[in-house]
Amino acid sequence: MKPMDAQMEARLREVVADTLGIADDEVGESLSPQTNPAWTSFSHLTLMSAVEEAFGIQFSMDDMAAAQSYPKLVALIGAAA
Repeated sequence: MKPMDAQMEARLREVVADTLGIADDEVGESLSPQTNPAWTSFSHLTLMSAVEEAFGIQFSMDDMAAAQSYPKLVALIGAAA
């Protein structure tokens, strides 16, 4: 897995914040469905779709299920890039 460059991470933060309807500064290492009520099961599906579109990638169902935190999402994109 290669690390995500700063431009990609800035784009991901923007997509996550916009999709979940939260402030940019709320997007970080601790963001997950357990730490932010905006990350619901429905918004998770919307988020995964938005990330796929923004980065031109497609996640498997297993990847989608595993992406239950911001760091895990970063890792998935890094692996797919």
